[in-house]
Amino acid sequence: MSYVLALVLLAWPVITVAQQAAPVHAPSPSSSSQPPSSQQQSSQPQPQPQPQPQPQPQPQPQPSQSQAPASPPQFEQTVEVVGVTPIHGLGLDANKVPANVQVLTAGAISPATLDVPDLLGAQAASVHINDAQAGAFQPDVLFRGFTGSPLLGASEGLAVYQDGVRLNEGFGDTVNWDALPTFAIASINVMPGSNPLFGLNALGGALSIQTKDGFAFSGTRAAVTTGSFGRHRVQAETGRHGDAVGYFVAGSLVDESGWRDHSPSTTRQLFGDLAWRGAASKVNVSLTAASNDMTGNGAAPVRLLDEDRDAVFTHPDRTDNDLALVTVRGQRQLSRHTLVDGVLYYRHTRIGTFNGDAADDDDADDDDDDDDDDDHAGAVFDGVNNLSTTRGRATGATLQLTRTASLLGRANHFIAGAGLDTASSRFDFAAELAELTEDRGTIGSGIFDEDAFVDLRTRTTTASAFVTDTWSPTARLSVSASARFNITNVRLRDRIGTSLNGDHRFRRVNPAVGVTYQLRPRINIYGSYAQSSRVPTPVELTCADPEDPCRLPNAFVSDPPLDQIVAGTWEAGARGRAGRVAWTIAGFDTEANDDIIFVSSGTLRGEGHFENVEKTRRRGLETSVDYSHGDRFSLFATYTVQRATFETDLRIASRFHPLADDTAIDVVPGDRLPGVPTHSGKIGASALIRSGLHVNVNVRAQSGQYLRGDESNQLPRVPGFTVMDAGVVQRITPHVSVIAHVRNIFDTRFYTFGVLGDAELLGEAFEDDPRFYSPGAPRAAWLGLDVRF
Repeated sequence: MSYVLALVLLAWPVITVAQQAAPVHAPSPSSSSQPPSSQQQSSQPQPQPQPQPQPQPQPQPQPSQSQAPASPPQFEQTVEVVGVTPIHGLGLDANKVPANVQVLTAGAISPATLDVPDLLGAQAASVHINDAQAGAFQPDVLFRGFTGSPLLGASEGLAVYQDGVRLNEGFGDTVNWDALPTFAIASINVMPGSNPLFGLNALGGALSIQTKDGFAFSGTRAAVTTGSFGRHRVQAETGRHGDAVGYFVAGSLVDESGWRDHSPSTTRQLFGDLAWRGAASKVNVSLTAASNDMTGNGAAPVRLLDEDRDAVFTHPDRTDNDLALVTVRGQRQLSRHTLVDGVLYYRHTRIGTFNGDAADDDDADDDDDDDDDDDHAGAVFDGVNNLSTTRGRATGATLQLTRTASLLGRANHFIAGAGLDTASSRFDFAAELAELTEDRGTIGSGIFDEDAFVDLRTRTTTASAFVTDTWSPTARLSVSASARFNITNVRLRDRIGTSLNGDHRFRRVNPAVGVTYQLRPRINIYGSYAQSSRVPTPVELTCADPEDPCRLPNAFVSDPPLDQIVAGTWEAGARGRAGRVAWTIAGFDTEANDDIIFVSSGTLRGEGHFENVEKTRRRGLETSVDYSHGDRFSLFATYTVQRATFETDLRIASRFHPLADDTAIDVVPGDRLPGVPTHSGKIGASALIRSGLHVNVNVRAQSGQYLRGDESNQLPRVPGFTVMDAGVVQRITPHVSVIAHVRNIFDTRFYTFGVLGDAELLGEAFEDDPRFYSPGAPRAAWLGLDVRF
């Protein structure tokens, strides 16, 4: 059936072109892909209103809803427009999208906003943050129970795009959240469900980030903050435009010693955009560059954290991330109702890791017999330094056609496109024998384990075609149908031997259908079903044998193949507005077949393998309310209740589980997935206390979650928590403001992630408690200046 749907929709542009040819119309194309104003877009309020440079007025491309002779009257005076594909193009009326799309705009970003996860975790419904590394710059973002993580070993389930370019890394589908300065963000669309239009990995949702350019954001702004954790931050942006050419540049530098022991980090981010506008065309060339040195020393035994909140178990755990992304975007208005968009990109990454850890007892090596190295004679190597380097190159192109001509006299919005993406990686790994220091750091010996060397090259190529159409047969009713066809080839080549060699091919058509209905002038209801898929990544394909586990991101073996994940999401909901209050409510049910999880199956800490799980499910209900009275006062609240469960019987290894049967645990249908809280909510308020003084308060709360390694749900959960943040902006002059921000006002001791491990290194008092927690940061405050010209 899905193949028939794809063929019918692919033929649709031919039908619509034949039905209605139109003369060329040349409005300024710059307006067609600019983000709408924050008042139009955001289903969330803006807790800290920040004055933004206003875009120059531009004539809008004429949508079919207002051009068709038989166009029905609209029920809303303000049309909220969202992009329904990674290339936003003309966008679509949000009330015609059968999903609870959330949009956050530049007005929601303050100098206190650290990165994209920080913004989403504070404001977006059904989003929470698991800080598995317990550092500031490498969090896991979970949306409706699906993860977007920078760490190998997470079960990735979110697709992330920047200006139409997929940011998930080819080697492991990981996401480097640290790459983009927040001042460069114009808007973020949070697309829920298994939307096939966002390609591979959009199992539970997708994030589509749009950046700024000089035509929409003119002026200069700089912000400097300093305070807790030795964190010093400098941010700046500037943009200008003439009649045809504009530019925008944003940069950020953050340096901190970190709040935990041995946890310094430095991030350097740069974004630049050069734009050209013609009568019916536009071109943007942008560069994103980052060179970041981050430390996240991970979870620690819970009893150690009880004694010392700042303590780490072993160290160091450093990640050096260097990235350069060049994007070329073009747009051409072919006719009154036809627009073509295209994106070309090249991305180069280098990710280096240095992880100091305790060695397994079997690997602790007495060096008495080593005649070749007298310097280490008699040494006992009770530690190991795991060193890895992942070099990646990705190139791709996507072309998209949008038609807004009416169909059978009714408003119609049609999009078709195709893309080709190629990602190649080279992964190198080495294990150096080391000695542990008194504070569990490592001192390398210069001696390497020859059996641990890995030199793996991979290449992943995906060709795709997609199509979607939204037709309004009546003034109240809109019907949509979509499909995407993906073909992916994964090639693995072992540069040391042949054991890792492999070739894998995956193909699939994913469909989606939906309907929206304007029940009342200010109440809209909708329902939809959508499918998406994810193919196993190279890191998963080379680490899938329970009899020969690997130690991520360190060593790989020749393993059995994995099946691609296929997720299907049912969603239904309602949204509306009553005066100054906007509200949404949505129910969702996502079933993932052949889900891929990482199982802790080895004898070493962090060692395990990937395997398919026949079925998992995430279902829940999310709500949001937003009240706005201009800059004077705004309030928002979100609440999500969800249940993420295994839906099949499993027996999986969990060596450190105190109730394991022969180092294995039994999982039954209904057992909860680790790391996903049942309840989560956020409340935020912003008020103009007096002229020039803004105050905002944000509260986020979530219930407990099960530990990774306790998939059978036999142990107590990681405790839930409630944390409050606050900020103040005092305008001193029309161009200068003093800013202050306090996080975790009440200094709550909380934990965001939990995993089972072996703490016997600390002594007998720690041996009987295998719980490792990732602690949240204590109370912290920053003070700074925000200057605008």
